[in-house]
Amino acid sequence: MTGKRAVAAPLTLPAVARKGEAAPAIQSIEQPAAPPTVPDPFSPLRPSRVKATIAVTVRLDEERYERLKGFGASRRITNQDIIVAALDRFFASLE
Repeated sequence: MTGKRAVAAPLTLPAVARKGEAAPAIQSIEQPAAPPTVPDPFSPLRPSRVKATIAVTVRLDEERYERLKGFGASRRITNQDIIVAALDRFFASLE
């Protein structure tokens, strides 16, 4: 050994933002930037797929819950999607 100490690594990385200093990436390398669009003054504030929602709690007995969980897991569908689809079919049957 020569008696020299190794240079310590810096404690902060230049590529990692500090808490409160994070900012979104300007542009992805893989995707070209989309051209700027002018908002339509007559369009709703949210895109058509995104709607305001209200949380509802549903109490299920164990058998229904297990069936719901098994059905969703086997088809990779969320409980939310299953219940919304069931409500849509129910309301359509009333019309």
